Amino acid sequence: MKIIYNKYFPFGKFLATNIFGIIFCRSDKGRLSEVDKNHEYIHTLQQRELGYVGFMLWYSIEWLVRAVQCRSFMKAYYMLYFEREAYAMERRLDYKRTRKPFGWWHLFVKKGTLLHEVGQFIGDIARFIRRDFMPLKYLYVALLAVLIIIGQTCFNIYDIIIAPSYDDGTSMLRLLMVYAAAYYIVMIPTVLMHHESWRLRQWQVWVLPLLLVAIDGAGQGFDNYREWLMNTDMFYKEKFYLQLVGSFFFRSVFILMLLCVFHWAVTGRVGLFGLHRSRKYLRVYALIYIMLLPLFLLVSFTPQFLEFYPKMQITYYDGAFGWDKLRIAALFELCYANDFLAVESMFRGAMVIGLARWLGPRAVLPMAVTYMCVHLGKPDLELCSSIIGGYMLGILAYRTHHLWGGIIIHLGIAMFFEVMGMIRLLACA
Repeated sequence: MKIIYNKYFPFGKFLATNIFGIIFCRSDKGRLSEVDKNHEYIHTLQQRELGYVGFMLWYSIEWLVRAVQCRSFMKAYYMLYFEREAYAMERRLDYKRTRKPFGWWHLFVKKGTLLHEVGQFIGDIARFIRRDFMPLKYLYVALLAVLIIIGQTCFNIYDIIIAPSYDDGTSMLRLLMVYAAAYYIVMIPTVLMHHESWRLRQWQVWVLPLLLVAIDGAGQGFDNYREWLMNTDMFYKEKFYLQLVGSFFFRSVFILMLLCVFHWAVTGRVGLFGLHRSRKYLRVYALIYIMLLPLFLLVSFTPQFLEFYPKMQITYYDGAFGWDKLRIAALFELCYANDFLAVESMFRGAMVIGLARWLGPRAVLPMAVTYMCVHLGKPDLELCSSIIGGYMLGILAYRTHHLWGGIIIHLGIAMFFEVMGMIRLLACA
C-alpha cells in the first residue's frame, strides 16, 4: 500500500483518501497511525472487489443520493456503506485477513431490500461466470459473434441466405440449418474445452437441440394460412392485416404447443419450462429495464429503426373490418406480445432450463449465439446487443429456473419500440 504525503490533498477536514489503492495524506495533519492505515486498506479491498472504477462510481452516486436525503455532505459521508465498514473495523488490525468478500454488504445491507436483492442478483451472475469462464472459450464465442455481425452488416447474409427462402418455400429447412449450425458450432467445442466429452455421449444433447431449433424454424416458416387468406372474399387491407396478425399468432401458438409436447416428452408432465410461479429478482429486472430505457431511446433514433418498427403500420390498416385504430392496434399488439412468450419459452426455457440436465451451465452460450442468429436482418445495434442480452437472460434462467424476468425485459423492449415507432411514424407523416 503506497502512501503519498503532501500539503494540499485531500481537501477540507479529511486526513487521507484512497484512490485506486494509493493513499494521499495531508502531511500538515500528521502521520497515519496503524488504525488509519487499516481503515484505508479496507477501502483498498473494497475497490479491488468492484474493479476500482465500479467502486468510484458507487461511492460517488451513493454519496450524492445520501447528501440529498440528509442535506449534509458530512452526514452522508458517515452513512456510506464503504465508510461504515471501514470505521467499524478499523481497530481490528487482523480484519484484512478475516474479512469476507464484500464485507460492507454482509454487515450493513438489510435483507429484503432492493439493494440486497441487487447484490444477490450480481452474485448469481458472478458465480455462474466463475464456473463457466475459460478465456479460450469466451474468445472463440466472441470471434464467432463478430463474424456474424460482420457478415450481416457488410454482406447482409439475411437477404442472401434466409429472406429468399420465404419465396421458394424452403424457409423451414433453411432456418433449421442456420440455427442448428449456430448451436452445434458453439456447443461441441465449448463442451470439449471443459474436458466434458462425456456430455457428448448422451443422445439427448444431439437430438433435443435439433428438435428445438426445428420447432423454432418451423414456427417462423409456417405460413400455410396465407394462401387460404388470399383466396377469401375479404378486402386486400383486411387480408394483409390478418396475414400480419397471423405471422405472430400462428407462430407463437405453434411453438408453444410443440414446447408443451417437448416438456411432456422430457419430464412426463405437460407444461412449459420456467413458467412456474416465482418472484425471484422481479424487482431487479424492472430496475434494469428502467435503467436501459435511455439505450432503447437511442436505438429508436437510428436510421434503420423505421425499417423494422413499428410492426403495426396503423395508418395503412385503418378502417379494416370497420374497426377503429385502437381496436386494430390492440389485437395486433396482443398477438405480438404472445410471440415473446414463445421466444422466452424456447430460448431461455427449453434451451437452457430444459437442456441443463444434460449440458449443465454449458447450455447457455450455444443458446445465446443461436438467439443472436434469430436477430439477423434486424437493426445492427439490436443484433449486436442480442447476444449479450441472450447470454445474461440465459444465466438468470439457469440460476432462477424461471422466465419472468426475461419476459418483463423482452416484452418491455418490444412494446417500447412499438410505441416509439408509432410516434416517429406519425411525426414523419
